[in-house]
Amino acid sequence: GGLTRREIDVVRLVAEGLTTGEIARRLFISAKTADHHIQHIYTKVGVSNRVAIARWAIEQGIVVSTDT
Repeated sequence: GGLTRREIDVVRLVAEGLTTGEIARRLFISAKTADHHIQHIYTKVGVSNRVAIARWAIEQGIVVSTDT
């Protein structure tokens, strides 16, 4: 998807189910910056919501599914 290192960090946190505010606090950035990263991720990987980001991340091996 051509994601930056920071966008990969955001993808992992989205996949964990964190809110934009929680992602911002975890990465020491503003909520607005976190939201911009999320919007760029949507565009780059061709998805339109957080669930789709999580699915994409699992398919790409960026995160591991916890389903058993």
